[in-house]
Amino acid sequence: MKKQTFSIGKPMLLCNQNLCLSRFKLTLLFVVIFLPLQHIKSQVTQSSQLFQTIKKMDSLLFENGFNQCKLSTIESFISKDLEFYHDQSGVSKTRAQFITEMKKNICLETKNKFLRKLVDNSLEVYPLYENGTLYGAIQNGYHEFYTILSNKTPQKTGIAKFSHVWIKENNNWVLKRVLSYNHKAVKLPVKNSLILSDKELDLFVGQYKAPNTGNISIIKKEMGLEIKAGEMVLVVFPETKTLFFNKQAPLSFEFVKNTNGNTIKMLIREHGNIVEEAKKI
Repeated sequence: MKKQTFSIGKPMLLCNQNLCLSRFKLTLLFVVIFLPLQHIKSQVTQSSQLFQTIKKMDSLLFENGFNQCKLSTIESFISKDLEFYHDQSGVSKTRAQFITEMKKNICLETKNKFLRKLVDNSLEVYPLYENGTLYGAIQNGYHEFYTILSNKTPQKTGIAKFSHVWIKENNNWVLKRVLSYNHKAVKLPVKNSLILSDKELDLFVGQYKAPNTGNISIIKKEMGLEIKAGEMVLVVFPETKTLFFNKQAPLSFEFVKNTNGNTIKMLIREHGNIVEEAKKI
């Protein structure tokens, strides 16, 4: 085959048509794909200004918002179109919805008090650039959750992984997207159950009604009781003659009797704290 001569500046390059075309494609592929990688930034160090800034924003978000429920102090740096994806409780697609869910599930006065702690040395920060200009950051980490018991002692209840996307808007950092996932509950200590007679268990069987939970039905189950409220069904076992516990969840149910020995109500506890009271009907 006759060779063709191509001139790209100097010196002269001799090759056949197919070979030159292949070389050109490889060169173009290198320029398009590999050269931009030179500008990609990896995870920043903990001593960097960006890391310290994102760590501060994390502290403001969870200390003020989650731990102290000062929700008005965090609204200014949460995007109006925030998207929050949680692997247990679903999706919030606006700042307003997120704040409402916080008020209902975390900051309600009748609820337990909760505490969030960032796991030491788990925080990672990755910068986001556009045309060489920093416009945001991705934050990854693990955090632990605690319930504050009646004696003010925090009891660890779970751990989860999270990823946040922070965006710079008018030189201010705004939380844009949240992923909260891989939630794992802390294993509960093993309890030995007490054996009660059918006659003793019969004292607690019946219908109950609670302000938030609504109607609750209790029947006898082998060695314990079955508690049903809506779609929730729990089997509980006697720890004492009036206190029952669930083996999978940090819930306990204490039955209260009147002077005649008849059951009049049930106290529902979570991590030892009373969260609701159900009257027998």
